[in-house]
Amino acid sequence: MLSNIFRFLLLLPGIYWTYLVFFSNLGADPAKILNHKAGEVALYYILLNLLIGFLIGIKFRIPGGLRFLLQNRRYLGVLSFVVLIFHVFLYFAMESFESQAIEQILTKNYLIAGSLAFLILAALAITSNNFSVRRLKIKVWKRLHRFVYLASFLFSIHILLIEKADLVKYGIVLGFLWVLQVSRFIFTIWPKKETSE
Repeated sequence: MLSNIFRFLLLLPGIYWTYLVFFSNLGADPAKILNHKAGEVALYYILLNLLIGFLIGIKFRIPGGLRFLLQNRRYLGVLSFVVLIFHVFLYFAMESFESQAIEQILTKNYLIAGSLAFLILAALAITSNNFSVRRLKIKVWKRLHRFVYLASFLFSIHILLIEKADLVKYGIVLGFLWVLQVSRFIFTIWPKKETSE
């Protein structure tokens, strides 16, 4: 029951965006407004996913009432990437799907960082299934998914370069993300490195 409610709540932004498109006035540049909303929601979903991963890594005993978060972590990760696909699609829509969109991706720093983060997260989303775990073997799969640290660094650059009007807000969000990531590395990955040496 809780699991279904959680999944429905995660879909609410998409329902709301659909409402905005058909029943609201999004102004002269709706693609730009929706692009920003999609990027922000993707960031929050990724952050929640990383928080759950951190709690698993430190073997935190999650209360029974919140166990549905563990069961839906993969769903959350894949949904985060779906929202990112929408975010990227809207960028091309903003540029009228013209060739200059590709040119900017190759020349503008914030787009270079965002595109590289997107490609890494795409690889993680594609391999977020039992078949990939079996095919790659658990050790290789875990190493691959540690690239989330690099993706986090890249999309942090992307956000900070583009969100200059809301630096305080996104600085706090990204600050929390990096406290989480550094803590996860120290408590879960670093000890394993020391024992293997």
